[in-house]
Amino acid sequence: MKFFIQSIVIFSMISFGIMSAAGQKLTADEIVSKHLDSIGTAESRASIKSLIAVGAGTAKFISTKDQTLDGRIVFASEDVKNFLGMNMNSIFYSGENFAYNGTDSYIGFVNPSSRSVLGNFVQSNRSLLSDGLVGGVLSTSWALGRLPISKAKVSIQGQKKIDGKEVYALSYARKGGGDVDIVLYFDKATFHHVRTEYSRVSSAAIGLRPEDSSKFNETRYKVSEDFGDFKTEGGLSMPHTYRIFYSTIGERGTTEIEWKFVISEFSANQKLDPSTFSAPSK
Repeated sequence: MKFFIQSIVIFSMISFGIMSAAGQKLTADEIVSKHLDSIGTAESRASIKSLIAVGAGTAKFISTKDQTLDGRIVFASEDVKNFLGMNMNSIFYSGENFAYNGTDSYIGFVNPSSRSVLGNFVQSNRSLLSDGLVGGVLSTSWALGRLPISKAKVSIQGQKKIDGKEVYALSYARKGGGDVDIVLYFDKATFHHVRTEYSRVSSAAIGLRPEDSSKFNETRYKVSEDFGDFKTEGGLSMPHTYRIFYSTIGERGTTEIEWKFVISEFSANQKLDPSTFSAPSK
């Protein structure tokens, strides 16, 4: 009888230990570590000095013309330098060019005098380029691989669902702060980075008279990047679908634009011209 009771006690302790371990919540640092491992081994990641990714897709102007344009996208990166270029082959909308050369950021124009709404958003928040957030793991400058240097902080926000899949949500705060709220999402099963959300609220304008101020509304900006269809390329797990969604809701109504691309070509450790990451020479 005594042996039977002892066995029950021991079994209960073991079971409790297993359940406690299973029920432990991961910290933000643990999620980041598992995410980096999901890309590839530390050796594989360190071996990639430069990366080029190319794909084709569309830009859809949902709220205005509901017009869809075909085009191509190119990601190029080398260490902390990065470039994202879109060519949509249209007079109406030529595309985007974002670059960071390690010191300065460049945001291209869609015509000689103005940027697109997405370009304006990035222009107002250049740290998205210098921190290596834009493009996610498609860039060697990926922000989560640089946390010890950048001193940015990540904090766990809990678990959510994206397209029916459970994900971990981490907030990202750069050293020195910023105007944009940033949340990164990671597949709970694979720890792949599947989404980044950027959001910002601009205060309503102030009228000349107190009664005029009530006529103005604040403007809410939201930009998201989605990554999917992960496959191994050169020893690294890379997304082969990429989507950007831009929306604003405010005084001038609602603007929504969606970019969707399939990434089909990858090339690592190619020598890149330094001009790739700088403003075009005049």
